Amino acid sequence: MVALKCINSVLSTKERKTKTWEFGVIYRRVRSRRSDSLLLVSEMSQSAKPISSPVPESLYPTLAVFMLAIGLVVTASFLIYEATSRKNRSLAKELTSGAVASVFLGFGSLFLLLASGVYV
Repeated sequence: MVALKCINSVLSTKERKTKTWEFGVIYRRVRSRRSDSLLLVSEMSQSAKPISSPVPESLYPTLAVFMLAIGLVVTASFLIYEATSRKNRSLAKELTSGAVASVFLGFGSLFLLLASGVYV
């Protein structure tokens, strides 16, 4: 896709003919029926590949279910640990299980949204 931006009103006619442009941009004069326009044409390759997901779309529902399930299990174990241990708590274990649950629930939610057609 070629990005175009009309800059006809910015430059005078004399500047359009003599100005040297930088930053890897090609300027091309296009004549139309109504007026002359100076269009900015970005150097974007026509043969560029479209952006695609590294994960196949058919795996989105499966990943969502498994990641949400793992996240909920780790969250449940965290809550059981917090409720049952009163004297022997470990900050490292709490932070680790909280971070693991957060990552799995976050990616599970992401894949659930992608599986349902909400592309974020």
